[in-house]
Amino acid sequence: MDIVFRPRREANRFIKRGRPSDIKIGILMLLPYNAAISSLFLQISYEYLNSIDGVLAYRYVYNTYEDVVEALDSNIPLSKLDALLISLPYEIDYIYAARVLLGLKLSKRFKGDNKPIVIVGGAAPTANPLPLADIVDAVFIGEVEDVFMELVYAVGDENPIKSLESIKCVSLSPFNERVRRCIVSDLDRAFHPIYQVYPIDEEPIYGHGMRIELSRGCPYLCPFCLEGHIFYPFRYRSMEKVLSIINRGLDTYKLRRIVLYSLSLFSIPYIDRFFEKMLERGIEVSVPSIRIEHLNESRIEMLRKLGQKTLTIAPEILIDKYSCYIGKCFGEERLHEIVVNAYRNGFEHLKLYLITGFPFTDIDMEIKELEKFLENIRGIVKKEKFIRISLNPLIPKPWTPYQYIPPARVLSLEENMKRYREVVKRYSRIVELEIFDVEWAFIQAIIALGHRGVSKLIEKWAQSRIDIGLLMRTINEVDMDKNYIFQGWEEPPWHSVVDIGIPTNYLENRYRFLSLLKS
Repeated sequence: MDIVFRPRREANRFIKRGRPSDIKIGILMLLPYNAAISSLFLQISYEYLNSIDGVLAYRYVYNTYEDVVEALDSNIPLSKLDALLISLPYEIDYIYAARVLLGLKLSKRFKGDNKPIVIVGGAAPTANPLPLADIVDAVFIGEVEDVFMELVYAVGDENPIKSLESIKCVSLSPFNERVRRCIVSDLDRAFHPIYQVYPIDEEPIYGHGMRIELSRGCPYLCPFCLEGHIFYPFRYRSMEKVLSIINRGLDTYKLRRIVLYSLSLFSIPYIDRFFEKMLERGIEVSVPSIRIEHLNESRIEMLRKLGQKTLTIAPEILIDKYSCYIGKCFGEERLHEIVVNAYRNGFEHLKLYLITGFPFTDIDMEIKELEKFLENIRGIVKKEKFIRISLNPLIPKPWTPYQYIPPARVLSLEENMKRYREVVKRYSRIVELEIFDVEWAFIQAIIALGHRGVSKLIEKWAQSRIDIGLLMRTINEVDMDKNYIFQGWEEPPWHSVVDIGIPTNYLENRYRFLSLLKS
């Protein structure tokens, strides 16, 4: 694995003269540059760490096409750092993390307790750190802001592992002790990046603009949603605080545009007034996926005026009878109204997120509702490819009611994908279909619901070509307990190493309830 020094032309980049005694911390994003630069974790940690006297922070991104790590700020090798922080929002990222760490001889199996101390965080490792045993030194469980300073000085200590033992919410490999999740109770007091770095010559994903985190968590606890459970309860910044961040931050941007981050945007009480203020000030706004029941004609019109080009909604299921059971209550008429209003207000596209394979439905029922939906809008929508459907198989995740479903069930949903393709093909003038491959979903489920032994499988995958066919073939080559892949868990192992504050009997009872539903 090579590290190449590949700086970009950037605005707001930190230029900080260091001293030999400074604590040196790397921030590694396992994404190409144009995606990594949109990460709030990267922006928060880079600005926060460099604001501390005696600390230097360096950014690194992973170029998946060239299979190299790109150093953005300095050609200092990762081996000279005191610590390396890695964000792992998704389970597939574990494979790329292992690939980089093994390639640079920085995995725990190679270096032991020597520096740099590798600490990972994010929704996936917070839910279940076990598959990272032997790969990283520590996992931060939850939200780091309240103890970030302690973490920094701990990794700068002569005996960093010993110092990390005393910090709450840090789980040390091989993750034998139960650690309670940290949450930030007051987002107004939490650090938010103001002088966000952005590229001059490249276009970030979601476009240029200041990244604003409005809220964390979600009030709905949909049974398939990892983030909704891991970051519960729902919290939001006050409008006064958000406006202060925008006022200070937009002075550093040539483009008056903001990109909002929120799991449940219209659950924020002041959001309509906030949008009116943005419109008055001529600030463009990019918004995330929105719940169907939160949309009406005036809100759709407002979003279009604010410069939103694609309206994204997440019904997940088109069957009215069962939508409420997964926390997505809406009626067929409401969905139809949204499509019509989005089309008439001039949106370029309407994107829908759907999930197939809920245990209480069958594919015939799903297809019947899909055909009815597309037939109803065919006579109204004239724009080519106006509807974009993103279809995912139901992937069981830890700390959700569906954590008891065995990963192998995901593979059985290939036929569902085929049926969706056949229907959409007949409406291809107005609809585009994007499908998440069931084999990749199966790999994701194996990691998400994995035990400590899965770290061996991840290392095996990381050392080979990351090709889905090859990954599938190597599963049987690794000596580990594979029973859970086909049978699921009665007692999930992550319950004994993580405490996210949600009672396990709630998960069990809700799973039983959802399992009793039949189509």
